Amino acid sequence: MNSKIFCPQCGKTGVKLFNGLCRSCFIEKTSLIHVPDEMDVIICTQCGSIPKKGRWIESDLSLDDIIIETISQNIEIDESASDVDLSIKILNVRGSIFDCQVKVKAQFMGEIITQEFFSKVKVNKSVCSICSKYASGYYEAVIQMRADNKLLSAEEIRTADKIIINKIEKLSKKNRMAYISQRVELKEGIDYYVGSQKAARKLAEALKNVFGGVLKDSPRLMGRDKISGKDLYRVWISLRLPQFQKSDFVKYNNLKTQVLNFDGDKIYLKDLESLSSISVAWRDYEKLTVIARKEDIKMAMITAKTPQSIQILHPDTYQPVDIELNEELFHFQVGEELKVVEIDDILYII
Repeated sequence: MNSKIFCPQCGKTGVKLFNGLCRSCFIEKTSLIHVPDEMDVIICTQCGSIPKKGRWIESDLSLDDIIIETISQNIEIDESASDVDLSIKILNVRGSIFDCQVKVKAQFMGEIITQEFFSKVKVNKSVCSICSKYASGYYEAVIQMRADNKLLSAEEIRTADKIIINKIEKLSKKNRMAYISQRVELKEGIDYYVGSQKAARKLAEALKNVFGGVLKDSPRLMGRDKISGKDLYRVWISLRLPQFQKSDFVKYNNLKTQVLNFDGDKIYLKDLESLSSISVAWRDYEKLTVIARKEDIKMAMITAKTPQSIQILHPDTYQPVDIELNEELFHFQVGEELKVVEIDDILYII
């Protein structure tokens, strides 16, 4: 209750009191802000992450900025203050202890008041959960790259490594668990141990988009999470590369075809007889059988041409062979050479 009596702090009489003090003494005794005398901050020594609300959060701030941010987040401003201007400064560093000064300037009871406070921040160094997993070789998935009925070539392995490196660099910007904990090169292929199942699936798809092939998952129960009680699984992702290469020849549904191309979704074929294009999904890969390789392609010379056919010399026996003329052969002339392949004793022009 306000009354015009004396101020017990300075002895002034006949003044209006605020919480038992005159105006000037009340202003002097009031703290514009409240700052803890001591604070702690935890920082991962490996990546600089800091824990917030039970989670480790990546931070691009310098150590000094983290200290200042920690103080700023723990300041409580008196509700009677307005137009508050804060200034935080690190005065001294003693090992892991940062001595800091906080200056505040604000409007209070119609006056501009300036105050300063001092606080100590202790830096506690630790290792975040992700860096701990990385250091221990933790992984959630294994990508197993194999070739069907053959060994991986050195060039295929080099290409796979480049794909993994480039993709990991992009994925790790948003997913810190996107890392390769181990790379194992075996006689039968190559294995990549990946920190995150989500990242592993994206890596496997990136490989499949280049090499084609068939992807299969095989999850295995590894234990149970002590906190959540949920089952913990690791997944083995198998990428089986096709036994054929581009320009090889395969039989599909009794059709003799040449492999024009393939990607992560389909295999693109050309019927050697009708010359029509065919696309086959990888789920039907087992229906394809290799019947010739691109190395089997040979050159044959045109020796005669009629409106209905052309005559070429067999590349091995040099016997004349008549082949029905089609739109792709109209522009060829006698004396020119054509690419041919022999399958089941029949010559096909490529």
